[in-house]
Amino acid sequence: MALPTYGTMAVDWESRVDFDRLRRERLARAKDLLAKSEMGALLCFDMNNVRYLTATHIGSWAQDKASRFTLLPQNDEPILWDFGSAARHHQLYCPWLGERSRAGISMLRGTMTPEMGRAENVAKKIRIELEMRGTAQRAFGHRHYRTPCPVCSAERRDQGDRWAGAHV
Repeated sequence: MALPTYGTMAVDWESRVDFDRLRRERLARAKDLLAKSEMGALLCFDMNNVRYLTATHIGSWAQDKASRFTLLPQNDEPILWDFGSAARHHQLYCPWLGERSRAGISMLRGTMTPEMGRAENVAKKIRIELEMRGTAQRAFGHRHYRTPCPVCSAERRDQGDRWAGAHV
């Protein structure tokens, strides 16, 4: 009989790290805090926050690029937008996301000029999801490297300041 070692490597002869439980409980904590707030959704660009909500990771190279984003609507599951190949990978190998992994990139932390319309494109994607859930009129929280959120600014221009992006 083997002695239990409880290491971080998965093996077939012991129960070690329960990753399904880890994913469920992290998301449940975020949903609980969102439910206690007045916000209709939480929008995250920071890769650590995206990973916390979606349990996805595309490598440390993207750590400071703000290239992927996720929306956690009130009373719903997170929606992830990522590079096309990464979005497809998540669809194949992250069954907990289901069809909520979508191709789409944000502003890549300022590398795309405002004339390219990326902020407006991201704002439109978010607005569509919030309207489908009936929460487009509610404030939403966003995490974007402690800087003003260009997506929120783009949405304010489009919708006459209808969204009140609360920096959380």
